[in-house]
Amino acid sequence: MVDVIETAVPGDSVLQAALADADFHDAYMAPLIDATLSPKEIFLRVSRMTPAWVGMAMSLRNRFVRLLGLKAVGGTSGQSSKPADSYKVGDRLGIFTMIGCTENELLLGIDDLHLDVRVSVLKVRHNGSGRYVVSTVVHVHNWLGHAYMVPVGRIHPLIVKAMLRRCEV
Repeated sequence: MVDVIETAVPGDSVLQAALADADFHDAYMAPLIDATLSPKEIFLRVSRMTPAWVGMAMSLRNRFVRLLGLKAVGGTSGQSSKPADSYKVGDRLGIFTMIGCTENELLLGIDDLHLDVRVSVLKVRHNGSGRYVVSTVVHVHNWLGHAYMVPVGRIHPLIVKAMLRRCEV
């Protein structure tokens, strides 16, 4: 099992600028065994190792939010097996849309009426070894977004840590 450490959103992440007015944020760091992997490759490998209980939770989430008239973002199962290099800005990677990508950072997002989510996968050096940090920043737009984030804010860390622990990259 991979050692996952809660950390701060890295200072060199594009998400750093969004922290000042964020309603929620978290970040988790894990070892990067293969430093040649791109941030897209890291994300795809981790997302393909999503625990079954996360898929079930997403399915329940989607059924519930549809009743409220909100966007169902899809599920975590059935991730595409196409190569990471074939994804371009605007493409869907799992439940997210790719917003940007550099050599060291992938930026993903979901925009909805009630909140906007940004996720970064950033390759970093920590204590002389390769690591990657998955950071999430949420901006809430209305009362429904705040109500939604009450349970999600508690469940999200469990999901991210479970996913990172399952995948050695």
